[in-house]
Amino acid sequence: VALMMFGVSLDLRAEDFRRIARAPKAPLIGLLAQFVLLPALTNLTGIKPTYGRVSRWGMIAYASSLDQGGPLARTAEDCALLLGAMAGFDAKDSTSVEQPVDDYLAALSQPLAGLRIGLPKEYFGAGLDARIGEKVQAVVEELKKLGATVKDISLPNMQHAIPAYYVIAPAEASSNLSRFDGVRFGYRCENPVNLEDLYKRSRGEGFGAEVKRRIMVGTYALSAGYYDAYYIKAQQIRRLIKNDFVAAFNEVDLILGPTTPNLAWKLGEKNADPVSAYLEDIYTITANLAGIPGLSMPAGFVDGLPVGVQLLGNYFQEGRLLNVAHQYQQVSDWHKQAPSGF
Repeated sequence: VALMMFGVSLDLRAEDFRRIARAPKAPLIGLLAQFVLLPALTNLTGIKPTYGRVSRWGMIAYASSLDQGGPLARTAEDCALLLGAMAGFDAKDSTSVEQPVDDYLAALSQPLAGLRIGLPKEYFGAGLDARIGEKVQAVVEELKKLGATVKDISLPNMQHAIPAYYVIAPAEASSNLSRFDGVRFGYRCENPVNLEDLYKRSRGEGFGAEVKRRIMVGTYALSAGYYDAYYIKAQQIRRLIKNDFVAAFNEVDLILGPTTPNLAWKLGEKNADPVSAYLEDIYTITANLAGIPGLSMPAGFVDGLPVGVQLLGNYFQEGRLLNVAHQYQQVSDWHKQAPSGF
């Protein structure tokens, strides 16, 4: 089992991802929706559980109100097996929820007859690669053949998800990552001349460019004069997004859409324009903001690159998401294939 999370000085190479994607059974544990759901770009299946479903004890804290560990694997069945071992109450984690854990493996075999699937119009508008949209619609048609019904819905505040998330997450990260000062935790520079030099060089050398960027954004958002204008406003938007999902789940059992608006980009291609990379999170970060479970599964290929479909469920409905993904994977073989070059 490997562990993927927001690292302090994480050095992953292309071959690391190729090795994981080629493995027939390669379970991983991810932190946050980007790590648990965006691996659909390497043709993996992943599920981010309800906030508090899996203990975070021992994980590096990034954004405390968003962090939630979840499994990545080749199939929904593997995810169900791993999640069953991970889920449950842990007194060492103050956010852990004391609620019985479902039998996720038993849930896999349930028929989909009568299942109500919602398709948010906001997921299929401008910005979505039309080729990805076609793959998503193909999954919808297969699920309809399995007995599910489909209904158009709306998540009206989704357009504000990116700015809200990228205020809240960096703000919390700037606080959590302040502990990595070279004294108590994290990287320690060599031969510091004094305490100030130790702090500056340890953090300057130990953190990567993206981590530094988020720390600076978060510190700015929490600074005097900007806390109300940015952080409080972002939390208000978060509540609106959560309310949208509560209303949607009064009409449907789960929500389906693309995992990302575009195909995978080359490693390092968006380093010069981080905002364009942030925009790829538009469909997945709402699961963290609302605290609901989300699952991504392979749905085909475009130009040799994987396409993922995302399923979002109501609180503690991980079993239902795994059930739908498993039933789809019984009538498709996309999850058994590998991207070009792997």
